[in-house]
Amino acid sequence: MIITFIGMSNVGKSAWSKKLEKLKGFKRYCCDDLIEKYLGPELKALGYAGIENVSRWMGQPYNQRFKKNSQRYLELEAKSLKDSLEEINRLKDNINVVIDTTGSVVYMPKKILNILTTRTKIVYLEAPVGMMKAIIKKYIDKPKPVIWGDLYQPLAGEDKNETLKRCYLKLLKYRTNLYEKLGAIKINDITRTKKDFTVENLLELINFEK
Repeated sequence: MIITFIGMSNVGKSAWSKKLEKLKGFKRYCCDDLIEKYLGPELKALGYAGIENVSRWMGQPYNQRFKKNSQRYLELEAKSLKDSLEEINRLKDNINVVIDTTGSVVYMPKKILNILTTRTKIVYLEAPVGMMKAIIKKYIDKPKPVIWGDLYQPLAGEDKNETLKRCYLKLLKYRTNLYEKLGAIKINDITRTKKDFTVENLLELINFEK
């Protein structure tokens, strides 16, 4: 079984993929980790390390470096998925795999998305409306790399953080449509955050949707 988790940052993709790795022996491929690895020498030169510092490297949409670095980030994200899928192809058929994608996976080239949809079980971890404020707060407090497209639109006299909060909500709603189109299996937050919801429950839901 090959599972691909998709969804916004901070919805639990890494947490659940790590549980599958630890508790069920899945081989885990994390796009964030690979992008950080590819950027390693450049990040080290800046004194950066960790995914939060990949965000510092990229910058915010109001920074001059953002456009160039966000395009490079997407190129490296595509490379991380391409390299992962090529390695997965060489694995034995009985090895279970989980791919932990970034929130911007929906912007990947069509060829890569086609492989993900045909060769893996795509699982969309939904971010319901009630959870969006918490996700926005997490982003403001501890930013991760985000591809904004044309959804960052500051208003005259508006504080930068207020602009980020307002536009991030728009981004969440916009991405929801893209995730739903790509995700064959949707698991909502209410279900997966129940105290008694286990990895076994998660796998049962995924298998139920064959």
